[in-house]
Amino acid sequence: MEELNVLHDPETRRVLLGRKASLYSREGFRGALHIGRVEEDGPFKGWDVYVDALYPHVIFVAGARGSGKSYTLGVFVEELAEKNPYVGTIVIDPVGIYWSMRLPNRQTDEIRALTSWGLTPKGYENVRIFIPVGAAKDVPKGTYDALFSVKPSMLTVEDWALTFGVDRFSPSGMLLEKVLEHVKKEYGDDYSLEDIIHTLEEWEELRDKDKGFKPETIRAILSRFYAARSWGIFSETGTALSDLSKPGVITVIDVSFLEENVGALVIGVLARRILQARKIATRQEAAKILDLPESKKREIQIPPTWLIIDEAHTLMPSGGKKTPATDALIEYVKQGRRPGCSLLFATQQPAAIDSRVLSQLDMLFVHKLVFTDDVRAVEKRMPTVLPKEYQGVFVKRLPIGVAIVGDRADSTSRALLVRVRPRRSQHEGREIAVDVAMVAAQAPTEEPKKPQEPEPAESPADEGIKNEEHIDTMAAESEGKVRALVSRIMEDKARSMFAGYKHGLLGRMLGGGNEIISMDLKFIPVWEVEYSVFSQPRNVLTGITYIDGYHGEFIHVVDGKIVFSRGLKHIYKLPRMQAKIVGFLYGVQQRGQPAPTLSEIIAKGHIPAEIAERDLALLRDARFVAEDNGRYVLNMDLMLPYEPTDPVLASFGRFLVSEMSISPEDILSANFGKERVKDLLPALWPGVVVKKVGTIYRPVWIGIIKHKGKQYKVFLDAVTGVFEKELPVLGAKR
Repeated sequence: MEELNVLHDPETRRVLLGRKASLYSREGFRGALHIGRVEEDGPFKGWDVYVDALYPHVIFVAGARGSGKSYTLGVFVEELAEKNPYVGTIVIDPVGIYWSMRLPNRQTDEIRALTSWGLTPKGYENVRIFIPVGAAKDVPKGTYDALFSVKPSMLTVEDWALTFGVDRFSPSGMLLEKVLEHVKKEYGDDYSLEDIIHTLEEWEELRDKDKGFKPETIRAILSRFYAARSWGIFSETGTALSDLSKPGVITVIDVSFLEENVGALVIGVLARRILQARKIATRQEAAKILDLPESKKREIQIPPTWLIIDEAHTLMPSGGKKTPATDALIEYVKQGRRPGCSLLFATQQPAAIDSRVLSQLDMLFVHKLVFTDDVRAVEKRMPTVLPKEYQGVFVKRLPIGVAIVGDRADSTSRALLVRVRPRRSQHEGREIAVDVAMVAAQAPTEEPKKPQEPEPAESPADEGIKNEEHIDTMAAESEGKVRALVSRIMEDKARSMFAGYKHGLLGRMLGGGNEIISMDLKFIPVWEVEYSVFSQPRNVLTGITYIDGYHGEFIHVVDGKIVFSRGLKHIYKLPRMQAKIVGFLYGVQQRGQPAPTLSEIIAKGHIPAEIAERDLALLRDARFVAEDNGRYVLNMDLMLPYEPTDPVLASFGRFLVSEMSISPEDILSANFGKERVKDLLPALWPGVVVKKVGTIYRPVWIGIIKHKGKQYKVFLDAVTGVFEKELPVLGAKR
């Protein structure tokens, strides 16, 4: 392997990435961010790694789930909070995790690792949490600092078209352009959403036979603007950019409350505003030097700014697809260096990122990846020489928290291995919604689960400490290992139980045993879902539940038996908004509240008006919902936990889990995929945000038996030894 040459200081055993040699000779390590240590053998092994932050950068962090990707972003944010008081930092938080930076790290393993790094736990007070203005009525005040909103006039025709899902140059797109031009002329730059709606409703020129539009086109766009009322992001003033980008302040914009396309709209508008403001600010700074008059507008009075985004593939996808954020982010990375705009973004799917963004990278952190396409994508975009020893399967076997780092600066000769330092602040530091000790006490006593402190979702704290919760399921499968429950029912025992199925011991003694046609041990995928629940002030809880991928139901353990919910599989198959309506009606029913009207469903269930009316009609036609005098009631046979903090939800997690090799033909195909879970639980439980979906395989004996001349396919749980078909169904109230 080529020898590593990098800017370094032998006295302090530090190396520096991303900084030009000329700047290093003048500034040394000033303003540099401590990210980790050199992990590879050689003269720099164990030296601390710093990254330049005096100049703008475009930094990409790639890695599979559980590899340490999001954890690395958190380390960057901590360093910016400490080391660079002259820049603004805006973090786009898609799942509501960054407010925990205010707390010092409380994880035992990581505190131990911090000590070995010469660091101590620390909370950061310069963190401000913003939520959408429309979420204020549902979120406890103690869990955020301020509200953010957007003026409708900040949106372009393209923004509206992309968010509404209409072709920019279709009749609907042309109608949008005409209406926006009119309201700007009529009301000025500060027009409101209601001004747009009023124009669509009342402006007669739109309905002119010669120059107007078809009534159905007007109705379609009008209904979309009605829906925009429920997005909860608009106000007539909007949040000033100077309130979001402040020197030395970490601003977290929590977009977890927003639909994906609406969140993309917010991010696109924000990126465009930052770039425009910094272009003007750069001109103002030059004017100041030349002693020319300066503008006092708050919108442009912002410092150089770092924009930090996770799950970036949803905003700027590859393959020619566009979101409301795509064009703005591409311009941000193309034009942002000179005016001081930095972008730090991350994704699990580097192959899914727009190549126009990847072409602008000057630093790349590659954590463990699973799929070959993603490995090839990062190899292709590595901004420096990538040694062949670090290519191909090597990327798939990277330990958690270790990254291959490439730096475009000429002062770094090739890519190197870096172990990311442990977090000083708490990563997802929230109280557990379910008391593990209490659940263990309620469950059978054969294998009680020892109470332990919650671990962070992605932790590179200590290579020698194994944390099974951090294992990435897909990565484990790619290496021939999966997480599975340990079977307790051996073959002889299972055969005896199948022989006595529906006969019992006496029946077998009298010769009435079943004929066993076949018997096989199979494995069913169970989705292990970790989620957050926004509860009382400063009390954002975390919970965990399990969904059987074969049956499509919650799976629990009650009195030593595997128990399923009833009806989740029906909700599973519904479109997102219909599932949300069913979840809302179920909650109303279980709380004994009066059946809601359409307007109450729209207002309290946060369902867009035109979608609510349409989807209620579809649910009524499918006989899932019934209408009685304008009030809607659920017509489905559901028995589900209706509170996300119900302790029974975590009961399945008490079983012993081990890594083992399972042949693919022994795994039953999932009838209900885990990709749906992210939308399913928030629809059932408002205020829930899904954080992570993993997989655990549970063993079942599947027997084909002959009983009274007929054949039956019978499932026998190989952990509890209970026939699933004869188990009672878990009720909503116990």
